[in-house]
Amino acid sequence: MMKAEEDFFKGKRPWSKIKDAVLRGYLPPYLAKVAKLGHQIILIDAFAGPGIFEKEKGEDRLGSPLIILQLAERYVHGKYQAIFMNSNINHHKKLKSAIENFGPKEAIKPRYGKAQELLDEVKKVLTNQTLFIYLDPFGLKDLEFRFIEPFLQRNISYSTEIVINISMPTLHRLATRRVHQNGKQSERSKRLNETLTKVLGGDYWKESMWDDSLIPEEKEVKVMDKYRELLHRYLPYSGSCPVREKTKRRVKYFITFCSRHKDALLLMNDFMCKAYFRTMHEIEYKGTLFERRLDWKETQQRGDIKEEICRRIRTKPGIRRKDLWLEITRDNFMRWVSTEYHDAIKQMVGKEIHFVSDTSRLNDDSKLYMLGNPGSKVSILPATRSTSIPKIYYDDYILLSGLKERLVSRVNDGSIVVRFDKTPLPKRESDVVCPHFLELKWAYGCPYDCAWCYLKGTFRFQPMGKSPVVKPYEKIEAHTRKFLEEVRTPEILNTGEIADSLMNESAKMPFSEFIIPIFEAQKLHKVLFLTKSSNVSNLLEIAPHNQAIISFSLNAISVAQRWEKAPKVLKRIEAAKKVFDAGYEVRIRIDPMAPIEKWEEHYLQLLDILFDNFTPERITLGSLRGLQSTINGCTDTSWTEYLVESSNWGKKIDFTTRYLMYSTIINQLQSKYNFSKVALCKETVEMWNALKIDYKKIKCNCVW
Repeated sequence: MMKAEEDFFKGKRPWSKIKDAVLRGYLPPYLAKVAKLGHQIILIDAFAGPGIFEKEKGEDRLGSPLIILQLAERYVHGKYQAIFMNSNINHHKKLKSAIENFGPKEAIKPRYGKAQELLDEVKKVLTNQTLFIYLDPFGLKDLEFRFIEPFLQRNISYSTEIVINISMPTLHRLATRRVHQNGKQSERSKRLNETLTKVLGGDYWKESMWDDSLIPEEKEVKVMDKYRELLHRYLPYSGSCPVREKTKRRVKYFITFCSRHKDALLLMNDFMCKAYFRTMHEIEYKGTLFERRLDWKETQQRGDIKEEICRRIRTKPGIRRKDLWLEITRDNFMRWVSTEYHDAIKQMVGKEIHFVSDTSRLNDDSKLYMLGNPGSKVSILPATRSTSIPKIYYDDYILLSGLKERLVSRVNDGSIVVRFDKTPLPKRESDVVCPHFLELKWAYGCPYDCAWCYLKGTFRFQPMGKSPVVKPYEKIEAHTRKFLEEVRTPEILNTGEIADSLMNESAKMPFSEFIIPIFEAQKLHKVLFLTKSSNVSNLLEIAPHNQAIISFSLNAISVAQRWEKAPKVLKRIEAAKKVFDAGYEVRIRIDPMAPIEKWEEHYLQLLDILFDNFTPERITLGSLRGLQSTINGCTDTSWTEYLVESSNWGKKIDFTTRYLMYSTIINQLQSKYNFSKVALCKETVEMWNALKIDYKKIKCNCVW
């Protein structure tokens, strides 16, 4: 057994890749969500292994503990405790070495001992923490249900999720079918049967495993169905994913999860479906002409989702779109993914079905009816003009932390959703730091006329210059919905990079009223508004607005009076307080700071006014900077007299002055207001280092 375990971690087999793909897919949205609960997050891998697959390369080398750490550091840095258990001393030593550079030592606890000991210990000290347990044993004997049950019985106020990998070959071995068939039970076979009963929490397995009329896989499915029924007594949402070496090979494992939250069911459905069918597709078509030409969704026979949709709407006319998807997923786990469901609904509207919505737009709360359904008391809405389904493109990005991650680069041609990547990864002291955030380019231009506005250079060749232009809402909606429905890595989409986010609020359909409900139909991604406007009346009427962030650009009053032709600073702060009081997350940008005479007095006064009204979620500081194209496009260039230093993002104020400005503001925020959520915008590595702020952990205006 020890030899088999050691060999297991030399190279990843297909079943390991499926298990890891499920972890990589599920943990980002899970961690982003539970981080909002405010409790410490405990991540347990009770059968961790050495953490490294020796013969693999790149991220494929990482085993489950390092995958967990990598994602925890990205999404819940400083909020988690990771505990990794090994009963194999060699694995324990290798894991200790492997995790050296994966996070703060105080947050990571590699342990040597039995999984049961760890679970029993955690059970005794657990209070209100958020708990994620990953159980992937080599065999089954260490997976007794009595050690899992206390966590299933936790108070419903606390988040508990468990992922269990159950070995099917071991299931058959412990069931001793042939011994039972021959009627020659031995003490050994009785012990094996007893072990299986303890693992599965009952002897219900005997009915299926000893039934000679069933083929092996039918037995396995029936046992796993019963096992999930047992889990359902405690946690209402559960599902299982088969793991094979090849399509026609026997099942090696069933990955089973259980959770109290329906979002877990929906997310796991998508990630397990993609991980399993995509891996099977890659194995089956590897080395053939179809390896890169066929999509896994086209080659896997999973039935017609449209038939399922029609059947259920006929039974429940008026069912909401989100409730229908939950029902379909619950009864057809791993059959379809959410993008297929939403695409099918869109294609069916105006043909087989119609919807009723408070916003007149198709969303999760839209009620669905069959066309001509006598149970419907509403008129039939006209079908919208059909458009091609947008495509999402991905690319590999090196993050500021040094990690590589595959992220969305654009949707279709990038005219609506695209990643801002104009700032290269900083390598020199003079390079500016800017994370590669996503833009939602719903419009371009700005109605205000600030002297240093970079849009004057950006749009110098546009016929309308920087005059506001709004793109077709239909296209914005199509691209945005495609992104929200498919992308599972949490992102903030910035609507204010090339436009003022509130410049269209006086229109018949204000942008805020259009876009916020679209984001509210999901809980993973957020939309960011960046503005100098004080017109927030529409924002105050929108509810819910949990997925919207409002960021106001401010400056010292005297600086704004001289160079900014926009609503007065006090009006902007008043508007910010209104949306803050309405429950929005509010961020502030004090940017660009200018070293005018008595600048310290003016900027400290701005802080006093700001904090007298409310406390923002975070503050991002920036100073005067000018790309040559910006300077060339400006009529009032008096502000450029302060620019004397070069960077890879244009000219800047001299280093010493910038340092004094930033450090003065940061020190005041910390000493007077006990406020530390501060970052810099388009500032050099040298400046971040001088201020002793780690830019690799940047929490600036445009990111999480």
